[in-house]
Amino acid sequence: MTFVALHADRGRVDATLDDLGCGWVWSEIHRRRPRVRLCCQQCDHPVHAKVSSGGLRFFAHDPERRPDCPAARETMEHHLLKLELATAVRSTGWRAELEATRPGAQWRADVLAVSPDGCRTMAWEVQLSSITAEEIAESTNCGGAGSPTPRSWPVAWPRPAAAGSWSTGSATG
Repeated sequence: MTFVALHADRGRVDATLDDLGCGWVWSEIHRRRPRVRLCCQQCDHPVHAKVSSGGLRFFAHDPERRPDCPAARETMEHHLLKLELATAVRSTGWRAELEATRPGAQWRADVLAVSPDGCRTMAWEVQLSSITAEEIAESTNCGGAGSPTPRSWPVAWPRPAAAGSWSTGSATG
C-alpha cells in the first residue's frame, strides 16, 4: 500500500489530494478499463487505485510485488499517521508531499512540508517502532546536502495506564 504512485506523463499521483496533485480526479484512475498505468515510486512495480471499506484511497501493488519495496514494510498505523501529518501540514496552508523524494537525493521523507512560497521545507518522519537517538541522528544526517532541514520525528508509544491507546511525542534531529 502506498498513497503515491507515478504516471509516465502526469508524474506524481497523490491519492490524498482531490486533484491527485496532477489535475486528475479519482474516477479517472479508479476502476478504469483499460487500467491507467501507474507504478510504485519506491520500487517501480505496477500499482492500481483502490478504496478501502472505510473510504481510504490508496494504491496497491499488483501481484508479485518486490519483497524489498520500502512500502511493504510500513504498517497500516504508519500509513495512517503519515496521512494525519499531511492533513495537519495542509491545514496550515503549507503543501504536504507524502513519501517525498528529490532527484539525486538519498532520502525519502514520509511527509515533506513545503511553505506557501516554496522557500522552506521540513521533513516529517513517522516512527512507531523502537529507535535510539543515535539512529535518528544517523538517518537524519544520511541525506547530505540534498536533505531538507530541519527534520522532525513524531513518535508514538502505548500509555501504561490505558493499554491500546497511543500517545505522541517528538524527537527532533
